[in-house]
Amino acid sequence: MNPLLPPAHLDVAGIVRASKSSFLPAFLLLRADRRSDLETFYALCRVADDLADAGDHAPATRLEALEAWREGFRDPELAGLPDNLRGLIKRRSLDPQLFLELLDGVASDINAPVRMATRADLDLYCHRVAGVVGQMCLPIFGADSARAADYAEALGRALQYTNILRDTGSDLARGRLYYPLDELAASGLDAGNFHREHGGRRDFLAKFAADTAQLFTRAASLLPREDRAALRPARVMAAIYLTLLRKMQREGLMALEKRCRLSALEKSAAAAKALTGIQ
Repeated sequence: MNPLLPPAHLDVAGIVRASKSSFLPAFLLLRADRRSDLETFYALCRVADDLADAGDHAPATRLEALEAWREGFRDPELAGLPDNLRGLIKRRSLDPQLFLELLDGVASDINAPVRMATRADLDLYCHRVAGVVGQMCLPIFGADSARAADYAEALGRALQYTNILRDTGSDLARGRLYYPLDELAASGLDAGNFHREHGGRRDFLAKFAADTAQLFTRAASLLPREDRAALRPARVMAAIYLTLLRKMQREGLMALEKRCRLSALEKSAAAAKALTGIQ
C-alpha cells in the first residue's frame, strides 16, 4: 500500500512537533481556534513537502499519491481527504483550487533534474509553492483575503527565494537548481559548473540575495494597514526570514558549504522587532 496516500486523519500534533520550523513561534500569536487551524494547514504543507522530497519512495509512488490528493480536492465534497483538513477547508472557506495549484508546484519537484529556464518560470513555481500558501493563510489569520492578496504573494516569493538561497547545496544534491538558467548563463554558469568555486557564482548569488531583499521591502509596502494586527504572524515570519537572509549575506552566501541557521535567540529578537515595528 502506498504510504503517501491521504490518511483518514492528519496527525497534526506529531507533524508540527517534528518539524522544528522557523515559522512555529509565529503560530503563538493567534488565538486558540485560529492557531489550531493554522497547525492543520501547516501539517498539510509538510505532507506536500514529503511528497516532493520522500527520497525513500520512487517517483511513481509519489505521483500516484499526488493524484489521490488531487482527486480529493477536486471532489465537491472533498471526499478522500483527511477529516480534519476537510473541516478546515469548509470552516475557513478555503478555495480547493489553491490547493491544486500547490500540488502543481509539488509535482514539478518530483522528477529530477529540476530546472527553471527563466525568472518567469521561477516565479510561477514560487507562486505555486509559496504564494498560494500565503493566500490560504489569510482567512485563517483573519485578514481580508482580497485586500491582502498582493502582500501574501510578494511575501511568499520572498520567503521562497530565501529558502532557495539557504538550501542551494541540498537542492543540488537532489538534482534541483532553481536559479534561472538564462541568468546563470549570463554569469558564465550552468547546471554543470554551478557547484564549483567560481567568482561568477559569488556575484550571481549576491545579486539574487539583493533581489530577495527587495521582495521583502515590496511585501512590507503592500501590507494593508487595516490588517496589520491580523497579519502579525506573517510579519513575524517575514522578520525571521529577513534576518536569515541578512545572516547569509554577512557570511558570504555559503549555502553550498553549509546550511545557514538562526538560533532561538536570533529568532526571538527578529520576532520582537517585527512586533514593535523596529527592523
